[in-house]
Amino acid sequence: MNAYEHAEAIIKESSKSFYKAFSNLPEDKAKAVYAIYGFCRTADDAVDLYQDEDKIDELRSGIKATFDGKAPGDLLFEALSDTLKKYPSELSPYLDLLEGLEGDLKQRDIETEAEFDRYCYNVASTVGLMLLPVIAQDALKKQPEKVKEVAVELGKAMQITNILRDVKEDLMGQRIYFPETLLKKHNVLVKTMRVGTVTPEYRSLVEYYIDLANEKYQVFYDNADLFDADSIKPTYYAAKFYQAILDEIRQNGYNNLTKRHYVSPFKKWRLMRKTKKELQAKGL
Repeated sequence: MNAYEHAEAIIKESSKSFYKAFSNLPEDKAKAVYAIYGFCRTADDAVDLYQDEDKIDELRSGIKATFDGKAPGDLLFEALSDTLKKYPSELSPYLDLLEGLEGDLKQRDIETEAEFDRYCYNVASTVGLMLLPVIAQDALKKQPEKVKEVAVELGKAMQITNILRDVKEDLMGQRIYFPETLLKKHNVLVKTMRVGTVTPEYRSLVEYYIDLANEKYQVFYDNADLFDADSIKPTYYAAKFYQAILDEIRQNGYNNLTKRHYVSPFKKWRLMRKTKKELQAKGL
Protein backbone atom coordinates (compact mmCIF):
# COMPACT_ATOMS: atom_id res chain seq x y z
CA MET A 1 0.00 0.00 0.00
CA ASN A 2 1.43 3.38 -0.96
CA ALA A 3 1.01 6.59 1.01
CA TYR A 4 -2.08 7.85 -0.78
CA GLU A 5 -3.76 4.45 -0.68
CA HIS A 6 -3.17 4.49 3.07
CA ALA A 7 -4.78 7.93 3.34
CA GLU A 8 -7.71 6.87 1.17
CA ALA A 9 -8.28 3.80 3.33
CA ILE A 10 -8.53 6.05 6.41
CA ILE A 11 -11.20 8.34 5.01
CA LYS A 12 -13.09 5.46 3.40
CA GLU A 13 -13.30 3.68 6.75
CA SER A 14 -13.83 6.68 9.01
CA SER A 15 -16.18 8.97 7.07
CA LYS A 16 -18.34 7.50 4.35
CA SER A 17 -19.99 10.91 3.84
CA PHE A 18 -16.73 12.76 3.20
CA TYR A 19 -15.40 9.94 1.05
CA LYS A 20 -18.54 9.80 -1.09
CA ALA A 21 -18.42 13.57 -1.54
CA PHE A 22 -14.74 14.19 -2.17
CA SER A 23 -14.13 11.11 -4.30
CA ASN A 24 -15.90 13.19 -6.98
CA LEU A 25 -12.89 15.52 -7.15
CA PRO A 26 -10.22 15.20 -9.85
CA GLU A 27 -7.73 12.50 -8.81
CA ASP A 28 -4.91 14.79 -7.62
CA LYS A 29 -7.27 16.91 -5.54
CA ALA A 30 -9.02 13.86 -4.12
CA LYS A 31 -5.68 12.41 -3.03
CA ALA A 32 -4.76 15.70 -1.37
CA VAL A 33 -8.05 15.73 0.55
CA TYR A 34 -7.45 12.13 1.66
CA ALA A 35 -3.96 13.05 2.93
CA ILE A 36 -5.23 16.03 4.92
CA TYR A 37 -8.15 14.03 6.28
CA GLY A 38 -5.73 11.24 7.26
CA PHE A 39 -3.78 13.65 9.46
CA CYS A 40 -6.94 15.03 11.06
CA ARG A 41 -8.43 11.58 11.64
CA THR A 42 -5.21 10.30 13.18
CA ALA A 43 -5.15 13.28 15.55
CA ASP A 44 -8.80 12.76 16.44
CA ASP A 45 -8.23 9.06 17.12
CA ALA A 46 -5.30 9.89 19.39
CA VAL A 47 -7.85 11.57 21.65
CA ASP A 48 -11.09 9.64 21.16
CA LEU A 49 -9.68 6.12 20.94
CA TYR A 50 -6.36 6.20 22.75
CA GLN A 51 -6.36 9.26 25.05
CA ASP A 52 -2.70 9.56 24.11
CA GLU A 53 -1.13 12.97 24.73
CA ASP A 54 2.23 11.69 23.50
CA LYS A 55 0.64 10.94 20.12
CA ILE A 56 -0.59 14.53 19.85
CA ASP A 57 2.95 15.72 20.63
CA GLU A 58 4.31 13.37 17.95
CA LEU A 59 1.86 14.73 15.41
CA ARG A 60 2.78 18.30 16.33
CA SER A 61 6.49 17.55 15.88
CA GLY A 62 5.75 15.63 12.69
CA ILE A 63 3.72 18.37 11.03
CA LYS A 64 6.30 21.02 11.93
CA ALA A 65 9.03 18.83 10.44
CA THR A 66 6.93 18.23 7.33
CA PHE A 67 6.51 21.97 6.77
CA ASP A 68 10.29 22.29 7.18
CA GLY A 69 10.81 19.72 4.44
CA LYS A 70 11.87 16.96 6.86
CA ALA A 71 8.77 14.76 6.99
CA PRO A 72 8.88 11.68 9.25
CA GLY A 73 9.25 8.43 7.40
CA ASP A 74 5.75 7.00 7.58
CA LEU A 75 2.86 6.78 5.13
CA LEU A 76 0.77 9.48 6.81
CA PHE A 77 3.41 12.19 6.51
CA GLU A 78 4.67 10.90 3.17
CA ALA A 79 1.26 11.60 1.63
CA LEU A 80 0.92 14.90 3.45
CA SER A 81 4.40 16.04 2.43
CA ASP A 82 3.63 15.41 -1.24
CA THR A 83 0.27 17.19 -0.89
CA LEU A 84 1.88 20.27 0.65
CA LYS A 85 4.37 20.45 -2.20
CA LYS A 86 1.52 20.46 -4.73
CA TYR A 87 -0.80 22.66 -2.67
CA PRO A 88 1.26 24.94 -0.40
CA SER A 89 -0.53 25.72 2.84
CA GLU A 90 -0.06 27.39 6.22
CA LEU A 91 1.07 25.57 9.35
CA SER A 92 -1.22 27.39 11.78
CA PRO A 93 -4.47 25.46 11.09
CA TYR A 94 -2.69 22.16 11.79
CA LEU A 95 -1.37 23.45 15.11
CA ASP A 96 -4.74 24.97 16.05
CA LEU A 97 -6.41 21.62 15.41
CA LEU A 98 -4.01 19.85 17.76
CA GLU A 99 -4.57 22.56 20.38
CA GLY A 100 -8.33 22.02 20.21
CA LEU A 101 -7.98 18.26 20.49
CA GLU A 102 -5.74 18.65 23.52
CA GLY A 103 -8.66 20.41 25.19
CA ASP A 104 -10.73 17.28 24.54
CA LEU A 105 -7.98 15.10 25.95
CA LYS A 106 -7.83 17.14 29.14
CA GLN A 107 -11.65 17.35 29.20
CA ARG A 108 -11.73 21.09 29.65
CA ASP A 109 -15.25 22.27 30.36
CA ILE A 110 -16.88 24.67 27.89
CA GLU A 111 -18.48 27.43 29.90
CA THR A 112 -19.44 30.16 27.44
CA GLU A 113 -20.67 30.52 23.87
CA ALA A 114 -17.40 32.21 22.96
CA GLU A 115 -15.47 29.16 24.20
CA PHE A 116 -17.81 26.88 22.26
CA ASP A 117 -17.23 28.93 19.11
CA ARG A 118 -13.46 28.77 19.58
CA TYR A 119 -13.62 25.03 20.13
CA CYS A 120 -15.57 24.55 16.89
CA TYR A 121 -12.99 26.69 15.09
CA ASN A 122 -10.07 24.70 16.47
CA VAL A 123 -11.37 21.22 15.70
CA ALA A 124 -13.31 21.84 12.47
CA SER A 125 -12.83 25.25 10.84
CA THR A 126 -9.12 24.49 10.77
CA VAL A 127 -9.83 21.52 8.51
CA GLY A 128 -11.61 23.81 6.07
CA LEU A 129 -8.62 26.14 6.07
CA MET A 130 -6.31 23.19 5.39
CA LEU A 131 -8.44 22.23 2.40
CA LEU A 132 -8.68 25.69 0.80
CA PRO A 133 -5.36 25.46 -1.10
CA VAL A 134 -6.79 22.33 -2.76
CA ILE A 135 -10.39 23.36 -3.46
CA ALA A 136 -10.32 27.18 -3.64
CA GLN A 137 -7.04 28.11 -5.30
CA ASP A 138 -8.26 31.12 -7.27
CA ALA A 139 -10.19 32.67 -4.38
CA LEU A 140 -7.18 32.33 -2.08
CA LYS A 141 -5.30 34.58 -4.48
CA LYS A 142 -8.10 37.07 -5.20
CA GLN A 143 -10.35 37.06 -2.09
CA PRO A 144 -8.40 35.26 0.65
CA GLU A 145 -10.16 36.74 3.67
CA LYS A 146 -13.63 36.12 2.23
CA VAL A 147 -13.05 32.52 1.27
CA LYS A 148 -11.39 31.83 4.62
CA GLU A 149 -14.43 33.26 6.39
CA VAL A 150 -16.69 30.93 4.38
CA ALA A 151 -14.50 27.91 5.19
CA VAL A 152 -14.52 28.81 8.87
CA GLU A 153 -18.33 29.05 8.95
CA LEU A 154 -18.77 25.76 7.11
CA GLY A 155 -16.39 24.06 9.52
CA LYS A 156 -18.35 25.37 12.50
CA ALA A 157 -21.62 24.19 10.94
CA MET A 158 -20.21 20.70 10.54
CA GLN A 159 -18.81 20.61 14.06
CA ILE A 160 -22.13 21.69 15.58
CA THR A 161 -23.68 18.87 13.55
CA ASN A 162 -21.08 16.46 14.91
CA ILE A 163 -21.84 17.51 18.46
CA LEU A 164 -25.59 17.10 17.98
CA ARG A 165 -25.07 13.70 16.34
CA ASP A 166 -22.74 12.41 19.06
CA VAL A 167 -24.50 13.56 22.25
CA LYS A 168 -25.20 9.96 23.34
CA GLU A 169 -21.58 8.80 22.95
CA ASP A 170 -20.23 11.97 24.55
CA LEU A 171 -22.47 11.53 27.59
CA MET A 172 -21.18 7.97 27.95
CA GLY A 173 -17.66 9.41 27.88
CA GLN A 174 -18.60 12.00 30.52
CA ARG A 175 -18.37 14.86 28.02
CA ILE A 176 -20.91 17.60 27.36
CA TYR A 177 -20.05 20.13 24.67
CA PHE A 178 -23.00 22.47 25.15
CA PRO A 179 -21.70 25.51 27.05
CA GLU A 180 -22.87 25.84 30.62
CA THR A 181 -24.36 29.27 29.94
CA LEU A 182 -26.65 27.81 27.25
CA LEU A 183 -27.69 24.89 29.45
CA LYS A 184 -28.75 27.38 32.10
CA LYS A 185 -30.43 29.70 29.60
CA HIS A 186 -32.58 26.85 28.28
CA ASN A 187 -33.12 25.34 31.75
CA VAL A 188 -31.60 22.01 30.68
CA LEU A 189 -30.53 19.69 33.51
CA VAL A 190 -27.56 17.42 32.87
CA LYS A 191 -29.05 14.69 35.06
CA THR A 192 -32.13 14.66 32.83
CA MET A 193 -29.94 14.37 29.75
CA ARG A 194 -28.09 11.43 31.27
CA VAL A 195 -31.28 9.39 31.70
CA GLY A 196 -32.25 10.09 28.10
CA THR A 197 -35.31 12.25 28.69
CA VAL A 198 -36.07 14.66 25.85
CA THR A 199 -37.75 17.57 27.62
CA PRO A 200 -39.24 20.67 25.94
CA GLU A 201 -36.28 22.60 27.34
CA TYR A 202 -33.82 20.20 25.75
CA ARG A 203 -35.64 20.36 22.40
CA SER A 204 -35.34 24.15 22.59
CA LEU A 205 -31.58 23.89 23.11
CA VAL A 206 -31.11 21.44 20.24
CA GLU A 207 -33.30 23.56 17.95
CA TYR A 208 -31.17 26.59 18.78
CA TYR A 209 -28.06 24.77 17.61
CA ILE A 210 -29.77 23.33 14.53
CA ASP A 211 -30.76 26.85 13.50
CA LEU A 212 -27.24 28.13 14.19
CA ALA A 213 -25.67 25.37 12.12
CA ASN A 214 -28.11 25.95 9.27
CA GLU A 215 -27.22 29.65 9.21
CA LYS A 216 -23.58 28.71 8.83
CA TYR A 217 -24.25 26.15 6.11
CA GLN A 218 -26.11 28.90 4.25
CA VAL A 219 -23.01 31.10 4.31
CA PHE A 220 -21.27 28.41 2.26
CA TYR A 221 -24.20 27.88 -0.13
CA ASP A 222 -24.39 31.63 -0.77
CA ASN A 223 -20.69 31.80 -1.56
CA ALA A 224 -20.02 28.45 -3.22
CA ASP A 225 -18.88 30.24 -6.38
CA LEU A 226 -15.70 31.20 -4.53
CA PHE A 227 -14.54 27.60 -4.76
CA ASP A 228 -12.81 26.08 -7.78
CA ALA A 229 -15.25 24.96 -10.46
CA ASP A 230 -14.21 21.32 -10.08
CA SER A 231 -14.59 21.49 -6.30
CA ILE A 232 -17.97 23.16 -5.86
CA LYS A 233 -20.07 20.05 -6.34
CA PRO A 234 -18.04 17.74 -4.03
CA THR A 235 -17.94 20.38 -1.28
CA TYR A 236 -21.67 21.00 -1.72
CA TYR A 237 -22.26 17.26 -1.38
CA ALA A 238 -20.25 17.13 1.84
CA ALA A 239 -22.22 20.04 3.30
CA LYS A 240 -25.59 18.60 2.26
CA PHE A 241 -24.79 15.14 3.62
CA TYR A 242 -23.85 16.62 6.98
CA GLN A 243 -26.72 19.08 7.13
CA ALA A 244 -29.15 16.23 6.52
CA ILE A 245 -28.18 14.79 9.90
CA LEU A 246 -29.91 17.79 11.46
CA ASP A 247 -33.11 16.91 9.61
CA GLU A 248 -32.87 13.35 10.93
CA ILE A 249 -32.59 14.67 14.49
CA ARG A 250 -35.66 16.86 14.04
CA GLN A 251 -37.68 14.08 12.44
CA ASN A 252 -36.87 11.75 15.33
CA GLY A 253 -38.18 14.16 17.97
CA TYR A 254 -34.77 15.61 18.89
CA ASN A 255 -33.84 12.32 20.56
CA ASN A 256 -30.08 12.38 20.19
CA LEU A 257 -29.77 11.36 23.84
CA THR A 258 -30.42 7.68 23.17
CA LYS A 259 -29.87 7.48 19.41
CA ARG A 260 -27.11 8.39 16.96
CA HIS A 261 -28.54 9.78 13.75
CA TYR A 262 -27.13 9.20 10.30
CA VAL A 263 -28.10 9.63 6.66
CA SER A 264 -28.77 6.44 4.74
CA PRO A 265 -27.06 5.70 1.39
CA PHE A 266 -30.43 6.05 -0.35
CA LYS A 267 -30.99 9.52 1.16
CA LYS A 268 -27.48 10.53 0.13
CA TRP A 269 -28.25 9.44 -3.43
CA ARG A 270 -31.41 11.55 -3.39
CA LEU A 271 -29.48 14.49 -1.97
CA MET A 272 -26.91 14.21 -4.75
CA ARG A 273 -29.63 14.33 -7.40
CA LYS A 274 -31.29 17.30 -5.72
CA THR A 275 -27.96 19.09 -5.28
CA LYS A 276 -27.08 18.70 -8.97
CA LYS A 277 -30.35 20.40 -9.89
CA GLU A 278 -29.78 23.14 -7.30
CA LEU A 279 -26.32 23.86 -8.67
CA GLN A 280 -27.55 23.86 -12.25
CA ALA A 281 -30.21 26.40 -11.31
CA LYS A 282 -27.46 28.60 -9.86
CA GLY A 283 -25.33 28.17 -12.95
CA LEU A 284 -22.59 26.39 -10.99
